This record gives sequence, structure tokens and C-alpha cells, in this order.
Amino acid sequence: MSWVLLALIAGLPSVLTTACTNSDDAPYHVQTLVPGGPLHSPNGITFGPDGMLYVASVAAQTIHRVDVATGAVEVVVAAPDGESDDIAFAPDGTMVWTALLAGEIRALRDDGRIAVIASNKALINPIFFTTDGRLFAAQKGFDRLYEFPYDGPSEDEHRPEPRLVASKMGDINSFEIAADGRLYAPLSNIGTIARIDIETGAVTPIASDLGKVIAVNLDSHGRIWAVDLELGHLWRIDPDTGDAQIIATTEPPSDNLAIAADDAVYVSRTAASAIVRVDPDTGEKSIVVPGNFALPGGLAIMMHQGRETLLVADSYGYRLVDTQTGEVTTTFKLADVGFPNASSDVAVNDDFFALTDMVTRPRVFLVDRANNTVVATWKNIAAPSGVVLQDNGNPIVADFATGRLIGLYRRNRKRRDVLADGLAGPVGLAWAGPRAIYVSEALTGHLSRIDLEDGSKAVIADGLAQPEGLTVLADGRIAVVEVGRQRLIAVDPVTGNTEVLATQLPVGEPAAGAPPPVHVPSGVAQGADGSLYLTGDRDNSVLKLVAQ
Repeated sequence: MSWVLLALIAGLPSVLTTACTNSDDAPYHVQTLVPGGPLHSPNGITFGPDGMLYVASVAAQTIHRVDVATGAVEVVVAAPDGESDDIAFAPDGTMVWTALLAGEIRALRDDGRIAVIASNKALINPIFFTTDGRLFAAQKGFDRLYEFPYDGPSEDEHRPEPRLVASKMGDINSFEIAADGRLYAPLSNIGTIARIDIETGAVTPIASDLGKVIAVNLDSHGRIWAVDLELGHLWRIDPDTGDAQIIATTEPPSDNLAIAADDAVYVSRTAASAIVRVDPDTGEKSIVVPGNFALPGGLAIMMHQGRETLLVADSYGYRLVDTQTGEVTTTFKLADVGFPNASSDVAVNDDFFALTDMVTRPRVFLVDRANNTVVATWKNIAAPSGVVLQDNGNPIVADFATGRLIGLYRRNRKRRDVLADGLAGPVGLAWAGPRAIYVSEALTGHLSRIDLEDGSKAVIADGLAQPEGLTVLADGRIAVVEVGRQRLIAVDPVTGNTEVLATQLPVGEPAAGAPPPVHVPSGVAQGADGSLYLTGDRDNSVLKLVAQ
């Protein structure tokens, strides 16, 4: 798994299609602007003894099984037990996986129960069995390779401690052990593929200067295949000579790869939640599981290169979406560690856009639209969720954890003004005038108006089920994504009366490491023609609601 969140996504243009079911008399017709998919941020992938492709995900906390012939996807281990970064199969067919955030190795028993066979191993990541059933796994970042005692999927409190095989190798990641017991591994920090003796820990470099190689697999001819996280290069390496050749390039970041019985190579594209097949002879690529986003959050509307465009927050990097074609692009390459790739919500004005990240590393970023450079960063905000931008570029952010609205200043980043306090899980923000803000309070179901002069709050509507994203409509009403009922409503700010605009929306996806119940804020915005746009975090889609 990548710890440098990188994304360079050019999603496939989409054709508007009918999406969620809405009643015939609903005021809006729901269409799909950007198609979604069944996966969320796939990480490790491997083929099981049944010939199916098994897909791990830390973010979705789920293990999926993919039929690569049809693209059909089903859940094997649901959240939260399925939190996984890599998967391996024992010789008897038992599935074992690494729960990276929990620091555990888990196994699926025959009776369907989950057994924890190792614990207290922070950032445990790649895992593999030898043909005779010995279990090896490594800690990403700590750069330690262990052999774990394994006698089946049982929880033995007296299981011996794992044996340290090697450490300080160059940041080991997803490896494979050949039938002869030789372990082949990528050493990501030094761009090297190496052979590691599982008895002595001796490391022998095979090929170098391969970039940020993050995973290896062996084909039926014993050749090594490796994928580069940052550039998406798919390498084929001769294990005897070290000769390396780029066979194909996939859209980065590429997280892992798996090789099928016919030697076809499959690559997981984490930022797009997609799986790609590569022909090992021609390098020709085809999509097995489609996707465009990792986990979309809030969104805002703006003009970009003369076209109406959505700025969409995403857990792997914000994207731009053309409101007419649905084309998904970025204006930068997320190879710079310091760039604010992960984002939960966004706001925009003529000069800047602001990003909040309430999941990966709680921060607020201000980006200059002219050159896509970060001009200000704010830390030490517990859970920054919704955000609005003032004309001068100063953000106002909702802190979900502390219940505050906080005013930030780009020219004095030490100054922070508490504009309102005592809010119950504030999420969505929208301007209610020059010195007032609408805010959704997800924990109490309130839609409120905050006077920025004195911090006073007036509740406009209550009894809402987890309200999140907000936008003010052209008629003055407030569109609210009511996630608890999976619908979009419009609220009259004077009377509090509500109208249902759309139902059965794909919103409310849980996410690892994010504060419940919101996890990642939903988003809604209105275009110049009156159309509404909504992110669907359950299927990674962007919807377009057209008046009818």
C-alpha cells in the first residue's frame, strides 16, 4: 500500500444515464454524470485457488472477490473485519490477510468466523505463504520481514513470537515466494527488486533504478513482474540477469498486481478504485472493474478553461469533472509528497480553492488556482469537515469533533477565531449572506443559521436524518443531502418547510479512520442552468439532477 498518496486520474468520459429510482412526480430526474463502481480504493490483489481475484482494501475495510472473466464483484469479508492491505492463501486454501490499521493478521475459518492469528504489529502489510505452509509478512515503513508461526486459522494465545528475518532492507512491500523458497521483493525506497533468503535474511539485489516499485509477482516462466507506484510502469525482469523492460504503463498510482494462470497481469489502481488487465505479450490494457474515484466527498462548482466544472474532493486527490461530458481530470501530478492529495470537502472562489482532510491527516489547505500551488496549510484542527471561502481567501471551517466554526487567515496562520461553538457534529457549510452561514449538524439533525457577528445560532429545520452537504439554490432554499434517509431535500430558510427532491441516493459510505457517522461529507452544488450535482460515496459516482 502507498503511504505517499498519489493520483493522476484522467477518468473516462461518461454518457449520462438514468441512476437512482425517483418517483415520476419528483421535481428532478436523476442521471449519472460520472459512473461509479463496486470497489473503494483497492490495495493488495491475489488469485485464490478458485481462480477468482481477491481484492483487499484498507479504506473500505472489505475483501471482495472478482470474476475477471465477467467483471462481477462480490463481498467475501464485510467491514470492519475485512480491513485488509494484502491477502494470501495457505496451501490448504485458507485465506489470510493483513489488517494494516489494526496491526493484525486475520484468517477466515471454515465456519465463516474470523480468527486473529497475530496482533500488535503496526502497519503489517505484505503477506505470503511458502508452498509448505510457512507464513511470512512484513511491516511497511518499519521495514521488517517476519516469519509468523502458523498451524491453521486458530486463535492461540500461546502462539510463539514471530521470527525477525530481515530489517532495514529499503522498505519492503508486496512480495512473492517462489516454489523453491526464494523470496522476491520490491524495496520501494531504493527502486530495487531483490531476492531475500528466508533463512538468513541475506538480501541480493536483482535489478535497480526501477522507480517506486511497490509490488512483485512471478509468472509461469519464473519471470518477475513489478509495478511502479508513482509512474504506473509495469516492469518485466529476468531473475537471472536483472534485465528489466517496461511492458505497459497504467494510470498511477498503481498499488499492487496479480498474475493469472494464463500469465495475464492484473493491476489495482487505488485512486480510481479500478482493476486493469494487461496482456503480458503486447502490453494491451483493458478494464476489468471500472472506476474514477477512491471516495468522493464534498464538491463545488466553478469555471475552468471556459467550461463549467465541478471541483470534487476525494480521499486520494481532488478531481475536476466537466458538467457536460462527465470527463474526470486533474490539473497536476500528485508526485509531490507535500501536495494536499487527500481531501474531504472543498470550497472555491475566483482566486483560491480550499480543501479539508478529516481522514488521512486532519488539515486545511489553501491552493492558488493560477498555479495549483499550496499557499497556506493549517494543522491541529481535530476533524475539519465543511469549508467555505471568503472573498479575500480566508477559509471558515467546521470542526466536526469540537463542534466549532473556525475562522482561518492566510496571511496570519497562527490566528484562529472561534466563530461559533457548541454545534453537534457540524458538517456542511453554505453562505447565508455576507456575515452568516448555514450549517448542518449531523448528530442532532439540525439545519442552522450562524450569525458570524456574535456566534448565535438559529435552528431552521430539525428532525433531519444526518444532514451533510449543503448548497443555496437559485430560489433561496437550501438543498441538503439527508444521508440518513438517502435523499436530497430543499428547505425554506424562512418557514423551515421541506420538499423532497430525490430519493434512494447512493450516499452514506463508512470509511476507515474517519469519524462516524459521517465518515466523509457528502456534497451538492447547483449549476448555472439549475441542474444539481451530487457525489455518491457508496458507489463513487457523481449524479446530475435535472429539473422535470
